[in-house]
Amino acid sequence: MKRIESALDQKRTQSLKRLIPDLFTYKSVLYIGARNKRIDYGDMFRENQYQITIVEIFKPNVKYLKTIKWIKDVIHADINTFKTNNKYDIVFWWHGPEHIEKSKLQGIISKLETFADVAVVLGCPWGDVVQANKDNNPYERHISYLDCGDFESMGYKTEFIGPKDIMGSNITAVKYIKKDTT
Repeated sequence: MKRIESALDQKRTQSLKRLIPDLFTYKSVLYIGARNKRIDYGDMFRENQYQITIVEIFKPNVKYLKTIKWIKDVIHADINTFKTNNKYDIVFWWHGPEHIEKSKLQGIISKLETFADVAVVLGCPWGDVVQANKDNNPYERHISYLDCGDFESMGYKTEFIGPKDIMGSNITAVKYIKKDTT
């Protein structure tokens, strides 16, 4: 599914490239949350021969995603309780952190870091951006309103795009995971 990249998408991509210029040079990604009309950067991961594993909570999305041949695996799970022994070069949670309770954010992100060998990449609206259920999916509702400091306190480098509290605003947050080389 190819999307025409809007000016806003271009700014988000530029932000990603500034914070993690080598994002599309690895081989595996754990992609948290996707739907039939939105697999952000999915084409770029695919074009760079990534092995893509998606974790998605909404069953109709899972059913659709399982029909896409270039996705290696689709796991029907809630990120709050998801567990795996697998490691991925990149953990990519793009426009998902706002869908969980802010009080759980640090714990979930810390858990995601244990799944990553190289980096965790996060994206979300900047500030109080209201969104209700979408496409009959109750998990699309925004529950938390986030700021760069929410991620910086966990060691992430961040950038923001657009005006705070406006639909279309964006926080990009990236943390390289240090490997133990001993």
